[in-house]
Amino acid sequence: MRINSVKSIKNLQNKRVLVRCDFDLPLKQQTTKIIDDTRLKACVPTIKYLLQKGARVILMGHLGRPKGVDEKLSLLPVKNKLEKILGKKIVFTDWDEIPRRSAPRNDISLRMLENLRFYTGEEKNDKNFAKKLASLAAIYVNEAFAVSHRSAASVAAIQNYLPSYAGLHLEKEIDNLSAILENPKHPMILIIGGAKIETKLPVIKEFQKIADQILVGGAVANTFLKAQGVEVGKSLVDEKYINEAKKTLKNFQFPIFNFQTNSKFNPRPDRGQNSKLILPADFVWKNNKILDIGSKTIKFYCDIIKKAKTIVWNGPLGYFEDKKFAIGTQEIAKEILKSEAKVVIGGGDTDKILQGKKFGSNIFISTGGGAMLEFLAGKKLPGLGYNQKINH
Repeated sequence: MRINSVKSIKNLQNKRVLVRCDFDLPLKQQTTKIIDDTRLKACVPTIKYLLQKGARVILMGHLGRPKGVDEKLSLLPVKNKLEKILGKKIVFTDWDEIPRRSAPRNDISLRMLENLRFYTGEEKNDKNFAKKLASLAAIYVNEAFAVSHRSAASVAAIQNYLPSYAGLHLEKEIDNLSAILENPKHPMILIIGGAKIETKLPVIKEFQKIADQILVGGAVANTFLKAQGVEVGKSLVDEKYINEAKKTLKNFQFPIFNFQTNSKFNPRPDRGQNSKLILPADFVWKNNKILDIGSKTIKFYCDIIKKAKTIVWNGPLGYFEDKKFAIGTQEIAKEILKSEAKVVIGGGDTDKILQGKKFGSNIFISTGGGAMLEFLAGKKLPGLGYNQKINH
């Protein structure tokens, strides 16, 4: 299975096109107010392109993790927001209320289906549910990179029943991430933060082959530190991955600055300079917990960033939700924004740090967190078929 560009479709006039979008937008707690529409805006160019070509567009996606029908997770607020962005009316309906593609044609040009996760067949990648969705249209377009690593009916199984194409933004995702893996400029650095070491370890292992240095922060660093016998107090650590972290560290010549196991602050920068995997040399503590990287680490990481020609960043370097512990992440972001390197950023709430900030065309913000990590780790994404290349 090979996914083609939507631009390669020769005739879209009056064709029904089913577009899988990423509608899983963050909502204000206990409300249906959308607080970040970045992912929604990412699918707009594809929607406009299809409409300009005369297609009848049916949008579909999910929101949250409902267990059955849940009005609080209806896609109606997403529909309303998208109408404002497009300046165009959208007919909102359930999938089983749309006449099949074999039925007489109607003139509705833009529809949106209700939350697909209201139906059990979606997350089970049920082929029968996929067939029912496929019966609505003649063409399928994937414009939801952020869920392309999921085996869901609207992402994976459906591609067995319809000619399948990549949306315009999905193309950009694949092109930018592929360039990082295939032909990066050096020095190349990977910056890894966030909480889940489980999802970061495969990327670290993959980038050991291609990166010049890997800078680590957040709770991911805590797990590595504890694996080396460094005192981390009550800091967030993934105990299940201590042994895996130890195995990973053995693959590096100088895993970190050389700590004495009985000291929280005793870096050996001379060894750190020669390390490929670098962990923090100092930290910001509160209540016996590491909540941010310290000033020495910030300076050391920024010095490395200044020299980089390629930068990949996934995950904050501290508990950035609290401004007192967001300094490390913010300083790293400032240095990256000044860089002329090729930069790819995404996942782990990293993109939130850059909201409202101006940056150049050298910086690409991925809409995917888990999908970005799995792609960079060399895994095959179900939503991209068996070959993760786009035919333009």
